[in-house]
Order: sequence, then C-alpha cells, then structure tokens
Amino acid sequence: MQRIIILIGLFAIAILSMQKLHAQSTEPICFPDVPGIDACIASSFAEYWRSNGGLPIFGYPLGSASSAEAVEGQALTTQWTERNRLEWHAANPPAYRVLLGRIGAERLAQLGRDWATEPPEAGPIPGCLWFAETGRNVCDQGEGVGFRSYWETHGLRQPGLSAYERSLALFGLPLTSAAPEPGPDGTPIMTQWFERARFEWHPDNPEDFRVLLGLLGHEVQRVAPSQPATPPWAALSPIGIEINRNRVGPLAERIAEVGFSWVRYNGIRWDEVEAERGQRDWTTLQRVEQELAAISAQGGTTMLVVRGAPAWAQAVPGKRCGPIRPEYLADFAAFMAELVTRYSQPPYNVIYWELGNEPDAPHNLLNGNEPFGCWGDLDQPFNNGAAYAAMLEAVYPAIKAANPEAQVVLGGLLLDCDPARPQPDGSPCIAGQFLEGVLRAGGGAHFDLLGYHAYTYWSPERRDWNMLVPKWEARGGVLLGKRDFVVETLARYGYQKPLIMNEGGLLCWQADPSCGPRGFFEDQANHAIRLYTRIAASDVIGAVWYTLNGPGWNEGGMLDANQQPRPAFVATRFLAHQLRGAHYHATLSTDSVEGYAFATPERQIMIYWSNDATTATLPLPPGTQTAYNYLGEALPLDGASFTVGFEPIILVGTP
Repeated sequence: MQRIIILIGLFAIAILSMQKLHAQSTEPICFPDVPGIDACIASSFAEYWRSNGGLPIFGYPLGSASSAEAVEGQALTTQWTERNRLEWHAANPPAYRVLLGRIGAERLAQLGRDWATEPPEAGPIPGCLWFAETGRNVCDQGEGVGFRSYWETHGLRQPGLSAYERSLALFGLPLTSAAPEPGPDGTPIMTQWFERARFEWHPDNPEDFRVLLGLLGHEVQRVAPSQPATPPWAALSPIGIEINRNRVGPLAERIAEVGFSWVRYNGIRWDEVEAERGQRDWTTLQRVEQELAAISAQGGTTMLVVRGAPAWAQAVPGKRCGPIRPEYLADFAAFMAELVTRYSQPPYNVIYWELGNEPDAPHNLLNGNEPFGCWGDLDQPFNNGAAYAAMLEAVYPAIKAANPEAQVVLGGLLLDCDPARPQPDGSPCIAGQFLEGVLRAGGGAHFDLLGYHAYTYWSPERRDWNMLVPKWEARGGVLLGKRDFVVETLARYGYQKPLIMNEGGLLCWQADPSCGPRGFFEDQANHAIRLYTRIAASDVIGAVWYTLNGPGWNEGGMLDANQQPRPAFVATRFLAHQLRGAHYHATLSTDSVEGYAFATPERQIMIYWSNDATTATLPLPPGTQTAYNYLGEALPLDGASFTVGFEPIILVGTP
C-alpha cells in the first residue's frame, strides 16, 4: 500500500510539472517539480512517451538521451526510463523510428533464466489469451482485472494496427507463465514476464493500480550499465586540419607528415552536380574524387562538407547557401543517398558528412554565394533553425540507409554570440538561437555529431588570445566557452552528442602586413599548442585548424604562400608526434599556470603555459627526462625546478 500511495503522489506531481510545458510535441518533457529527476525525455522521444502511456508505462527518465549506445550490435541513440529503453532507428519508416528495447528478455538473461527452456503450458485456458509462439497463457487474476485485461487495454497508438497488434508492439509476447516471484522486500508477487515488460499483480491496491509494471530500466542498468558502442572516432587523434578544395594535391603528404587524423574538406556542392532537377552530373566532381582519394591514402579521415542549393530548390532565391524549399527536401535526400553510396567506398572512404558550413549564419547579412551559411534568418523564430531541422529529418534516414556506418555532422556552427547574454551593444543574440531552433523542431534525433567554430584574432599583448572574443569571455573563452553553451543547450532538450571544434585558429585582422614582423607567426604556433592541448584534455573529440594551405584566410594557414611550413605547422607536427597514442591523464593547472598531463604506458607528456606575461617556477615532476619549447627545440634542465612563461613548455618523462 505504501508503494501505491507514493506512486499516486508522484503521478500527481508529474502531471502538475508537465502542465508547465509548451504545446509543441517536439519539445522535451521535463519534471522540474519532481525531486531527483533532473533529466528530460528528449524531444525525439517526447511524443512517443506522452502518447503511449507516459509515466505509468515508461516511468521517469534515468538520464539524457545518448548517442551510439551498443544495442544488439547496432549503434543507436537511446534513452533509458525506469521501465524501458527507448531506441531511435533512423533508417526505419517514420512510424517505426522509435522502438522499445526487449528489456524483459534482457533482464531474464541477466538473472540466468532461459525462458525458452522452461516447459510450455499444456494449451489454451478458457478466458485467457493463448500465445502459441511461446506456449503461454495470459490470464486475469480477478473478475475483469489482471494481466489479460491490462495487456489488452494498453498498446502503442500506431495507425493501422489492430488492438492486438498495438498491445504486442508495446509489451511483446509473454515469455513465462504467471507465477509468484519474490518482490523487492522478499514478499511473493504474482509475476509474468514479457519481451518488453514485467507484469506484477498487487491485489491490495486500488483496482486501477493492481497491475504494475516492473522497474526493468533500473534493474537492467544496475546490473549492466548501458555500454556505448565504440565510436568510429575512438582511435583518432584529436588533431585535425582543413584543406581547401583544389589545394589537396601537392599538400597531401603533409597529412601523414604531421599525423593529422581529421581532415575537413569543403566540399561538394549539390548545385554543381544537379543544376537541373533530376539530372546529376558526377563528372563535375572528378577533381574532388582525386582529392578525397589522396586524403584517405595519406591516412586522413575526411569530414566532407556538403552544401549549395540549386536555383530550382532555393527557399530564398539567389541564396545558394540558404535553406531548401520544403517540397525539394526529398530531392536533396535522394542526392545525399547517392552521394554517400558513391563516396563511402574505397578509395574515398568517407563516413563523416557535414551538412552545411556555418548554417546559423543569417542569409539576411550575406550575398548568398559564400562557402558558409546561410540557413539562418533573423526574421524567423530562433533564427530559422526549424528549416534546418526539417532538412535533417528528410536527409538523415537516407544517409543511414545508404551506409549505416555514416556519421551525420550538424554543420559547424558559427555561434557568433551567446544567446544567454546580451551583445556588447545591448541587443539580443538572435543568431545564436539557431541550435535551439533546430532542437525545438525535433532535429536532435537526426544528427550524430555537432561541429562548432572557434576563431580568435591576434594581439601582440601577452594575454591568452582565447579570451579576446568579448562575446564569449564570460564563459571562459571562445574555444571551450562555446562547447559549454552547446552542451547546456543539448541537455535542455534531453541530448548528449559528441562535439568537434571543426574550424579554428589564430588570425591576423584583415591580413595586415604588419602582423608578421610583430611576432604573429610565432604566436600562432603558441596558440596552436594551446588549442590542440585544451581540446585533447576535454571531451571534445577533435580540433580542426583552418587551414593547412597558405597563406590562408587572414593569414590563418599553417603554410605560407609558397606552401612552406610556418611555425604553427612545426609546433603542431611536434605536438602530434608527442601525443601519438597518449590519453589525457590529469590537469596540472595552478593559480598562475595552465597545464595538462597526457600518458602512454611508456611516457608522460606534461604541457604548461601562463596566460599572461607572468612567469612561475615549479618543481620538476619526478621522472622528467627532457624539456622542449613549443617548436620542439630542446631546453636545458637544471636542478629540481623549471620556469613557465607565456610560451608553452613541454616536459617528457616516465609515468
């Protein structure tokens, strides 16, 4: 009785909490008034949870939705609830993209019970439901109340299914006969197991609560917590680079020389291939094919940007970088399916598909032919993120059907400003609302990774350049401040997604010729060490410097105009070689110094710098064997201490 009183009370609290939600079915379902329930039902699962029984059937969320959980050999986006596991199957028809885990069968297996070896019942029992597939009856325990009535009166609200099929879709077949089993306190409870549920009979409860569903989500996770599928990027170094289209050929060997794992390539344009609707000319990509093959041959993992709406598909005429008219989203999906089929194969081996480049850039501010943008629209709610979400919803299943291993990247977000804070002139940050617009419209279920960009401009001042972007200073800098904003926004909608900073660097304002003589290129190398090290010590899976080819936009290239190494290239090559095979081990930061330790079984790599003109003297870590400056030049080690300043220092020794 105590359990049911508590349960009824929690239902009441949950109903009050849910009344505070907005009306859109794609918004997450949160429970702010329920103690201990911090997660929300993710927007991609919210309507399914709500329309198919809600709290009594599924229970509260046990955590946020997570990408790439290993389920029966598949990498799926899932969300665990108290009584089940919601699974997102992107390649299924829309009505079947959310499926329930076979959590009853999984729990029986955990308990060491092989239901298939338990003797079947003799045959149908009058008044019961007979399931010949498993040899089990499902019967009521009282007059018109019990397991049969519960099974028959609950089911998925799926159009076109009979009442029997709806119940079967929700609970599955019975796996055992009804029999007393010990409850949580040891008291026998009449119990029957199904593929996706466990029915429990509580005769002393009010009639509507005599059949309860077991908390299988809790039980399965407690015994065997969900295991993430090994993501395809697990073996990759976080150190990446971008090479502009038509510039790869003579630079391809630099990929292997440095050991760049990620190679971002921008890109393939839909409007070039399919200028006339239905007529795809793949010969326009002959040079692209050569470059993609060269990247793969040098050991690079390509992140391929796809962009550019043909004139016939443009939602905003003349804006090639902008959104696609809704009636032509199916055409884009068909194009992507063929594109993925062609270039997932050797010698190209592309599995990362980035849809757009800085799609949050508003088309209102651009001419429309830029290699970035411009799905954003400052005149639409949430900067028109809903249009991008509709594109993702159309394209994601087509990509997964063409190659189930493909990874869809939400096109690297510009994130010009932080919506949580007014801009320096006091105006609201509308452009920064794009991601929330995508998630509000249900786009969270239709991408695997999220990219964001993190540039900063050089100043000769001895102050960490990461902090010289005023719009992101309050969050601790542009590099990881943007990361924090994205993580917070995803969490509000019930998601956790892998992130990659897939465009960044230190730039010279308007390529001012005076930058070089004043120390810009040496400082660029300094910044490269900071950028890659911070990312390697974070949960962001990689960092991509823009660009390898030089001189680059605003002198950002790692190579000069003659394609010879600048200091940033030298520093990155040294760092990549030092961190090869290493994992993040610990932070070494103090009040005056920022530092990180990385380790392999044989070596420890410790990287330090200060974020202003001050220096600090620190004890030399035990086991230190060598010291280097940020360009990889050996430094003398004298005594039991070393000095750290604005230029990074790298110590290498035994673990």
